[in-house]
Formats: sequence, C-alpha cells, structure tokens
Amino acid sequence: MDTDWRHTTKPLLRAGLIGAGHISAQHVPAWVASPDADLVAICDLDRSRAEARRDQLATLGQTDVAIYTDVDAMLAGARLDCVDVATRPRTHRALIERAAGAGLHVLCQKPLAASLPEARAMVDATRAAGVRFMVTEMWRFLPWFRDLHRLVEEGAIGTAHYLRVIGPREPMTRTPPVHATQPYFAEMPRLIVYEMYIHWIDSARYLLGEITSVYARAGRVNPAIVGEDWAVLVLGHVGGATSVIESSWATPTDAPAIRREGDILLEGVDGALHFDATTLELRLVRSARVEVIARYTSLDRAFQSAFDGCIGHFAAALRHDQPFESPVEDNLRTLGATLAAYDSLEGQQAVGVGAE
Repeated sequence: MDTDWRHTTKPLLRAGLIGAGHISAQHVPAWVASPDADLVAICDLDRSRAEARRDQLATLGQTDVAIYTDVDAMLAGARLDCVDVATRPRTHRALIERAAGAGLHVLCQKPLAASLPEARAMVDATRAAGVRFMVTEMWRFLPWFRDLHRLVEEGAIGTAHYLRVIGPREPMTRTPPVHATQPYFAEMPRLIVYEMYIHWIDSARYLLGEITSVYARAGRVNPAIVGEDWAVLVLGHVGGATSVIESSWATPTDAPAIRREGDILLEGVDGALHFDATTLELRLVRSARVEVIARYTSLDRAFQSAFDGCIGHFAAALRHDQPFESPVEDNLRTLGATLAAYDSLEGQQAVGVGAE
C-alpha cells in the first residue's frame, strides 16, 4: 500500500475519552501509540476513574491531560477534534448527538445500540453535523483475523465455505458481583450474544462476506443474571458459506486456562486454516500436511495490538482524509445480524438479515 499520504503537516488530532471504566484501560495505550493523535482530555462521572486513566497515561509518558466529570464542559473547553465514547450502550445516543453537535468526529465502543432505529438515529445525527463516525469493533484487528483474511484473499484454501468458532468457557459466579470487572453483566437482558458474539459476527462477515440468515439457540443457566449465558448461532452468508459460533459463560471447562479467544477453524475447498488458542498457532492444513503459518506471543499483547490498530486506524483516517476500513454503515450490518439472533430465539426459527 502506498503510504505517502501519511506524510503531512496537519497537526495531531486532539482526542477526548468519554468513559473511564473497564474497557478504557485498553483505549488509553492505543491513543498513546497513535502517531496521529494526542489524548488530551478524559471525562467520567466518577472523577476517581478518570484520574486512574490519567495515572495510566502518566506511566506511558504522557502527563498533559485534562480531567472532567461533565461532558458538556469537556466539549466546550478542551478544544477537541474527536471523541472516543467508551461507555455502556444505553448512553451512546445522547453522547454521540452532543459530540456531533459540537462538530467532533466520533469513535464509539460496541455494541452501538439496543436497536437498529436507535443506531440509525446516531448515524443521522453525525451525517447532519458533517462529522465522521466509526465503531470500535477491534476484533477484526486481532493478528490472527488479519492473517486469516489475508490468506483467504491469497487463495491459500481456495473458496472458503465454513467458519467454526468454539468460544472459551468463562463462567460467571452465581452470586453478585457475577463478573469481577463488569458486574453490570448481571442486569443485561441480552448478554452473551449482544456483548460477546457481536465480535465474532463481525469477524465472520470480514472473512466470509455478508450475513443473509441467522438461527440461534440460547439459554440462561446462572440464576444470578437476567440474560442468556450460552448460545449457538448458525449464520448463512451470501454465496452459501456458513458460520457456526458457540460459547458459554455458564459452566467451566477442562481447558488448561481461561482464554479470551476461542478455537477458530476456517475451511475452504482446498484446505483449512486453524487458529488454536491453546498454542497460539495459526496452521494451514492441506490433506496430511500441516504448516504453522504464524505463532502469536501473547493473548494480552494481541488484544492490545487490536485496540492499537483500530483506534490508530480511526485517527489516521481522520488526519489524512482516508476512508475507514469499517465505517459505521458497515457496522450496522454487524449489529443487525446480532439483533437478528434474538428475533430467531423469539420465533424459534431462522430469520433473514437484510442489507443496511
């Protein structure tokens, strides 16, 4: 790729982070890693959480950041170019509309919204304001998904027709707090598909193309939560490919360790690609021959690199007037397929997914 566009005299973007909770700890290093932006302001209703992110920034060598507990004060006083919304979904619309009204570009944590009409209202608000909008869907920036996509594009396994994801078993406790860092999981009426499978649904689209149908089976085992804690999805893709995704937050496993990523098998007419999360290897399988394509050194490092890649891409695209790899309109298709899983559960049948 021609990278001459990166050579620019445009000033670095001034970014503000809204929300200093659990996931923001991975957003902060990503902003520091970006050569195109500075994180200059952090806002959270809980000042101590914003200060914790400021302290994290200091350990990474950046000390000049303003702390706010009021979003409007930050939007008015921090001289920002863009905001990174890292809050829970129910707050997204109001925050995005306020940022767009202030003329700021928006990056927003997934899931974007609880419904497609709500998500479209956010898109409409940013369009009307003439600002750009992207969702922080960083799973496709994980190194094994980048490698899988590249190898499929290169024809390493011929035409790909089947993706299987067996997600990790990571049971929540059956007494509050059900999750050490995200206790609000207990209150979510839509849980494992909405919160977790959305990543794999986006990755399935990235690898096999648009989703045309969704069939879901799911349930709740843990009495301390409201939403589903296990699910199986079968996704139909344009052209006839199929994805199967299954995981559980209900019961433990005999695996050697809890993993943040699952076992991923991508089959094609000429072979298969297998990401093994227990060995952190990506292997190419053809007949009796197995070739190790890549070895990844650390899950933690890989996940931070995915945040770095996603947030860095957002900043670079803004600063250098380049398109987003996955603009918000693309992410609406991921959200639509995710929400279709709940329609399937309600109707106990496969449901079609239309193009957004």
